[in-house]
Amino acid sequence: MLVLWVFLVLSGYCAAAVNKPAPRPDPKVLSVHPFTVQRGTGLTVTVRGSGLQGASGVFADAAPFRVVTEGVEPEPKGEGTSKVAIDLVRMRVEVAADAKPGRYPFRLVTPQGVSNAIPLFVSELPVTAEPEGSHESPDTAVAVPSGRPALFAGRLGHRGETDFYRVTAKAGETLTFQVISGLQIAAGGSGSTVPNFDPSLTIYETGTSWFDSSRLRRIAYNDEPTWVVGKPTDAYLVHRFERAGDYLLRVEAFAGQGGPDYSYQLKVVPGERPEDLPPASRGTDDRAFARALGVDRLNELAARGGDAAKHSSVETYRAAAGPADAAPLFKLPGTIEGAIERPGEVQRARFQLDGPRDIAIEVETPGAAPPYFNPVVRMLNAAGEEVATNVFAGKGACSGALTKSLQAKAIVPIREAGAYTIEVRDVTADFGGADFRYRVQVRPRIPHVGKVLMNADHVNLARGEATSIRVVFDREEGYLGGIAVAAEALPAGVQALVGADFEAEKDPPTFTGKRERYEPRTERAVVVLSAAKDAAPMPQPRMIRLVARPVSGGKLGPVLATKSIPLMVISGQ
Repeated sequence: MLVLWVFLVLSGYCAAAVNKPAPRPDPKVLSVHPFTVQRGTGLTVTVRGSGLQGASGVFADAAPFRVVTEGVEPEPKGEGTSKVAIDLVRMRVEVAADAKPGRYPFRLVTPQGVSNAIPLFVSELPVTAEPEGSHESPDTAVAVPSGRPALFAGRLGHRGETDFYRVTAKAGETLTFQVISGLQIAAGGSGSTVPNFDPSLTIYETGTSWFDSSRLRRIAYNDEPTWVVGKPTDAYLVHRFERAGDYLLRVEAFAGQGGPDYSYQLKVVPGERPEDLPPASRGTDDRAFARALGVDRLNELAARGGDAAKHSSVETYRAAAGPADAAPLFKLPGTIEGAIERPGEVQRARFQLDGPRDIAIEVETPGAAPPYFNPVVRMLNAAGEEVATNVFAGKGACSGALTKSLQAKAIVPIREAGAYTIEVRDVTADFGGADFRYRVQVRPRIPHVGKVLMNADHVNLARGEATSIRVVFDREEGYLGGIAVAAEALPAGVQALVGADFEAEKDPPTFTGKRERYEPRTERAVVVLSAAKDAAPMPQPRMIRLVARPVSGGKLGPVLATKSIPLMVISGQ
C-alpha cells in the first residue's frame, strides 16, 4: 500500500509538471535586412526574430515612414543557428520624401504584444542591394560605380564569409569608406554581447607580383584600434590612393563571425568625410568621465538629493607644471583644468583646508578619454604624502591578484587642516597631447541620488496578470533619503503599485579595499504593473512614462530620471 501511495503521489507530480502551461513567449526581433532605405522610396525588408507569428503592424513613434506587413513564415531549418523557432516577417517600407536621414527605431505588434525596438536607417543616397551569390574572391567582387557616392546593403550570411568590392580610383584621389552593422542580439549572459557585430575594412592593391598576378597587397586597414565597452565597433577608413587603378575592398566580421543577422551598410564617398555616429548622450552618471562638471554642479547635486538650498558657483582655475611649492592656489569648491600635452608631464594646484571635512574629487575628460587618456589624480599633504587618489586597488574575485582601476570620482574624509596639493598626470609617461584635457573638481560632499536605471524596454501585460519593473539607483555620498517611482499615462484597466522583489544574496568580496570611497551604495525599487481581468485588449501599444524623484525631509524632489516605454494589454490566450 505504501508503494502504491508513493507511486500515486509521484504520478500526481508528473501530471502537474506535464500540464503546467508553457510561459508565454515575448516577441523578440533579432535583425532586419536590409536595414537602410532611401528617403522618398519604398523597399521590402525581412525582419528575423522569435514569437512574431501573427505580426500585424509596426509601432514606430513619429518615424517618417509607413510600413505594411506582407506576411509571416517560419524560417527553414538549417538557415540559422538558433535553438528556438525563428519567424521571418516581410514588410513593405515607404519613406517620406522629406524624411531626415538617420536612425529610427521601430517595433513589431503581434497577438503576444509588442516587440523590442530595432533601428531602421533612412539615407539620402540610393541603396544598392548586394547581388545574389558569393563575393568572397576578387573575381566575384561587386563593382562600385565610378559616379560616387555609393551605398550598398549587404550581409555576411555564414561564418567565415567575406565580401569583396572593386573600386576604381584616380591618382591622388581620397575616398572615405564606412561600414555600419545591423543590430544583433547575442546570447544572454555572454561576455561578448554587443549591440552589433564588429566589421572591419581592408583595401588591397592588385597585380603587385611578377610571379603571381592574383596576389593581393594590403595597403590600408581599419578595425577600431581599441574596443571600449559601450562604444560603436563600426569600421571607418579614409584613404588617399597614390596611383590610379583598380583596388579591392574587403568587408568582414572580426574573428570571422557571420550568420543571417550579420547585415551591414557600406558607404563609399569622395573626399574625407566625418564618421556617421549615433547621437551621443552624456547622461547623469556620477562615475563616468564624460559627465560635465559645470559651475552649478553643487546645486545640481543638491537638487538630486531633494535639497533646495542655494550653493555658491564653482570657480575654475588653471593648474601648472612645476614643483608643488610653486603650484597655483585655488579655493574650495573649485575646478582645476589643464592638458597633459607632453609625455610624463605632471600638473599641480594647491588649496587650504581649515578643518576636518569630507570632500569629493571628481574627474572629467572633455577630450580624449580612457583608455586613451587615463588621468591619475593624487591628493598630497604638506609633507608630500599621498592622502587620496582616484586609483582603486582591490583583489580579483577569482585569482586574488592585485587589481587597480581608475575612477572618475573619490570621496575622501579629511581630518587634518592644512595645505594640500592636487597632482594630475597620465597613468604612463609615454603619452600626451592637446586632447589630453582634464577637469578636476574638488568640493564638499553632497548626499544625492546618482545613476538611475529602469530595466524595462517594453511591457506586454495579459489580462489578470502582473509584471514588475526594476528601478536600480545609486545612493551617492551618503544619501539617506528615499526614491519615489511613478508610472504615468496608464491605459484604462492597468494600475501601478509599489512592490518588493527577491534577489539572491551575493558573496561579499574577500578584499574590499576602500570601496566606500569609489563605489556608491546601490539599491532598487520595484514598480508592479497589473491589468484587470476585464481590461480591454489593445490593438496597438500605448506609451507610458516612468518617473523617479528623490524623497528627503518629507518632501518630494524634482524629477531625477524618466523613461517612456510602450505598454500593450493582450488577451493572454
